[in-house]
Amino acid sequence: MIDWWNELSVMHQIFYMLAIPSTVILIIQTVLLMFGFGDAHEADGDISADVETDIDVPADQGAEHGEGLRILTVRGIVAFLAASGWVGVAALDMGAGTITASLLSIVAGLGALVIVAAIFRASMKLQQSGNLDLQNAVGVTGEVYVRIPAGGRGKVTLIVQGRFMELDAVCNERELKTGEQIKVEAVTQSNTLIVSPVKKLTTTKECN
Repeated sequence: MIDWWNELSVMHQIFYMLAIPSTVILIIQTVLLMFGFGDAHEADGDISADVETDIDVPADQGAEHGEGLRILTVRGIVAFLAASGWVGVAALDMGAGTITASLLSIVAGLGALVIVAAIFRASMKLQQSGNLDLQNAVGVTGEVYVRIPAGGRGKVTLIVQGRFMELDAVCNERELKTGEQIKVEAVTQSNTLIVSPVKKLTTTKECN
């Protein structure tokens, strides 16, 4: 194994280092999502969440996802790295030069990024159909998926009427970080959840 690795070119090694770990993470995310835990266990949520909220592409307003197509999610970035890595490896194996392989890997990664975003958006729209009443979310506990800044909006994941959902949320108490447990206190007319932390942080300054 070590001999095989040492025989690879530097670009091969770089592409493999992108492809293998990201593919493993992507598989884990998929398995966890099947059991309703995928979003809560994504890595580095604070960093990606901040970027995600800044680059939404405007779209029609929806009951749950009015911001539009979200491109830079943790799931999307992992798909980008996996697609880029494997396409880069394949291109080099077929004799492509370093520049060509790099360009192909970037194009493939961007394609995977958009496809994942489109699939996730479509799945969220499917969740909006049916007799879903978000008022049933009141009293339900969940986790922060996209950091909720003080006085701002983020996202939480929770199960409402047997459906695993990602919904907009605000907190009137303080900033909530990715992974914190929350409880839904109310739902606004725009279908934004008003949440509170399940565990109070005595060392964190509460938001106004």
